[in-house]
Amino acid sequence: MVDLETAEERVGYLIELGDTLSPFDESAKIEANRVLGCQSMVWLTSKIQGEELVFSATSDAPMVKGLVAVLVGAFSFKKPEQILAYPILPLFDDLQLKSFLSPLRSNGLYSMVQKVLAIAESNLNQDHAQKPKVTERPRPSRSVDECRDDFPILSRLLPSGKSLVYLDNAATSQRPLSVINAMSDAYENHFSNVHRSGHTLAAETTLAMEASRQSIADFVNAPSKDGIIFTAGTTASINLVARSWGDAFIKSGDEIVLTEMEHHSNIVPWQQLASRTGAIIRWVPITAGFHLDLEVYQKLLGPRTKLVALTAVSNVLGTINPVRSMVDMAHDVGATVLVDAAQAIPHGDVDVQAMDADFVVFSGHKMLGPTGIGLLYGKKSLLESMPAFLGGGNMIQTVTKEGFTQADVPHRFEAGTAAIVEAIALKPAVDYLMSIGSEAILRHERELCDRATKSIQTLPGVRIFGPESHEKTGVLTFVLDGIDSQQVGHLLDSQGIAIRVGHHCAMPLHQRLGIGASCRASFYFYNTLEEVDRFVEAITALVLRRAAD
Repeated sequence: MVDLETAEERVGYLIELGDTLSPFDESAKIEANRVLGCQSMVWLTSKIQGEELVFSATSDAPMVKGLVAVLVGAFSFKKPEQILAYPILPLFDDLQLKSFLSPLRSNGLYSMVQKVLAIAESNLNQDHAQKPKVTERPRPSRSVDECRDDFPILSRLLPSGKSLVYLDNAATSQRPLSVINAMSDAYENHFSNVHRSGHTLAAETTLAMEASRQSIADFVNAPSKDGIIFTAGTTASINLVARSWGDAFIKSGDEIVLTEMEHHSNIVPWQQLASRTGAIIRWVPITAGFHLDLEVYQKLLGPRTKLVALTAVSNVLGTINPVRSMVDMAHDVGATVLVDAAQAIPHGDVDVQAMDADFVVFSGHKMLGPTGIGLLYGKKSLLESMPAFLGGGNMIQTVTKEGFTQADVPHRFEAGTAAIVEAIALKPAVDYLMSIGSEAILRHERELCDRATKSIQTLPGVRIFGPESHEKTGVLTFVLDGIDSQQVGHLLDSQGIAIRVGHHCAMPLHQRLGIGASCRASFYFYNTLEEVDRFVEAITALVLRRAAD
């Protein structure tokens, strides 16, 4: 395309190209239009002309203006889908840019391209707002029998001399090597802060973090990655909504509907909100069969209902709730709905568009990912109506002595330095879950849970809480009459078996069940039938010992 012999000739050519740019509106030189990640100041705007996008841009550096001119010429007067599919790299090769651009210039060029693609994607999403996005997931590529060796901790020999049987998966899952290695690779090879600097490490880390955001968006079938907010976990996500959306839209006398199945993280923030605003909390009870009472739920809904917050899956009972029908009933009275999907996401079958919930929250550590990272999905129109919750770096467009303007979503809600490495490591976690498939995960869990349930339910003094196995995930919650739950936990631990004991951060549910604490064995796809048998043998021995005493 262009045959230039020396770097000086190429620089001169770029400067000449920069002089061909149309004048840029000085009033548009604002932070919202600045391209972050460039060594020089670069501004870029766009407008719709028919069905095509037209870009306007400039820079304070003559050579960079030439790079800007290349992009404006390449991407203008194209439809959004054409821009997203345009092969820009061959054009860069034709211009021989890589051979003489410094790393900083190369990263700036990359940042400009990403800004253009983000604008095109945003316009494409608006064009197809009425057409639900459907993400095609890859076919499962491995069986549950092939995955155990990917989890190094599962082969651990404990101080008791027993091999580990890990049955506390509802509290947190274990991590495969791909997740562990991704974190090590980020720290060892390309760690830097994101969305700020223009150097190589910053560009690589930003790319990896945003690739993870896109991966999560695809995993839950979100319409756009802009609706995916990185948080510190499910609890942080719920508190963000309660503080930002709740403080803005909940008033005295408004009603908040919760269920008796909720984890404390989906109770306490709403109690705090009610205390601040004078709102009233209503409760959906559970039935004798360990399901939510939908008849009572329907009666609770009315014109004063402003929010429904419910769990997709109970962390104690394993009950899988009819989320879509409950969301529809709430929307019929104009209520906003938040779904706690922390216990649903590990099984890989969370589709935010199918749910139609306004907010969906979950944690990375329950789905093979790191601790300290969680997600908030929100419908973009709602997120854009919400004020920033935390103030600081990264969540602003401009700051003056008089005040500030907040950034667009998702960055509006990601103040400060993020859990960068943890966010990056979510992508291999998602990839791993998809390689097995939600159907295989749930089928294997239920097989293990059903075997354990049938084996211990006939033992004297064993009481089990939860619906039939086909109505829940792989959670087995029980009490042994005459044996304190803490004692059960300690005795099983001496046999190398890890379960959860206590109230599981669900005290209202335990009060409803008439118990102070319970024991919970939660199975996952990497557990085995042999581990179930060890668990059953240990429980049987406890019951027989109690009978002998």
